[in-house]
Amino acid sequence: MAEKTEQPTGKRKREARQRGQVVHSKEVNTAVGLLVALLLLQGPGKKIVTGISSMLFDIFSQFPLYANDLGKFKDQLTVEAFRIVPNLFLIWILILFTGLVTTFAQTRQLWAKKALGIKFERLNPINGFKRHFSGNGLMEFAKAVLKLIIVGWIAYGYLSGHTTDFIKLAGMGFSSAVTFWVQMIFDLAMQIVFAYVMIGAADYFYNAWNMKRQLMMTKEEVKEEHRQAEGDPMIKSRVRAQMRRMARMRMMANVPKATVVITNPTHLAIAIQYTSEMNAPKVVAKGPYLVAEKIVEVAKANRIPVVQNVPLARALFKMVDVDREIPPDLYTAMAEVLVFVFRKRGPAVGNMVHA
Repeated sequence: MAEKTEQPTGKRKREARQRGQVVHSKEVNTAVGLLVALLLLQGPGKKIVTGISSMLFDIFSQFPLYANDLGKFKDQLTVEAFRIVPNLFLIWILILFTGLVTTFAQTRQLWAKKALGIKFERLNPINGFKRHFSGNGLMEFAKAVLKLIIVGWIAYGYLSGHTTDFIKLAGMGFSSAVTFWVQMIFDLAMQIVFAYVMIGAADYFYNAWNMKRQLMMTKEEVKEEHRQAEGDPMIKSRVRAQMRRMARMRMMANVPKATVVITNPTHLAIAIQYTSEMNAPKVVAKGPYLVAEKIVEVAKANRIPVVQNVPLARALFKMVDVDREIPPDLYTAMAEVLVFVFRKRGPAVGNMVHA
């Protein structure tokens, strides 16, 4: 099997993205969601904590009054609960929005249609078993165990360091005890969130490395992709050859319209057309070697004068493309040839070849 040593091309990355294969970490979503939730608890969350504390205090302090009237107890419980519902709903909406923003930020607003299709092979329990025990499945299991160990270690370390504080709870009032518990939970949660941020960052970079590794290509794959993008070299060569043949055929069709053909004498041939209506003489055909011989042959067949002028032939071949007028620098040399041709032209004159 060929070794994958080449970096993924832009085309391969685009195709992977269309399949929904992008760098994405669920741990980043979890870390950001927990962080935002804790920050919200310092805003709308304080009202929730206060409301819950008040609700619990009212319920326990007035419970004897409701012992014989459960209906009234339920009504009071509903009233107390609805005090905190708006803030709970606000926090839920903000956390949901945070999750969407985090996902879009990681995937760069990816909407992969190919990833949304129903894949029946996923319903196969054997395939599911293979996924769980594949390299990626084992890695996910290892990450889950690692997270559990880290969170458990942080929680144990924090709680074991506050054992004396738990003893003090016995001498606290209800409101103070609730405030103390809330503060402890918040401090512990902040440590866990910080750990999750580190886990999320590590997981994101690991996923980026792993995806790049999966997209690596062999030299043969790179060559094949380049061949598909640029076209088969043999086919392109044939197309270019056919286009050159067609261009030569069109060019040869213009030789009978020429006024004179200037040669080198055998290496180059340039067919020049000039009439009184034209601003300047124009090159209608040109070519070296075999093409030059063909131009001269067609010129003779159509009684077009063929004149040898080595410097002018070289200059015209190098400076002027087909269907382009000659530059002013060549007007004088070209005028001498045309004057010579026009003087010699007559009804009984055939082809003229001047050595």
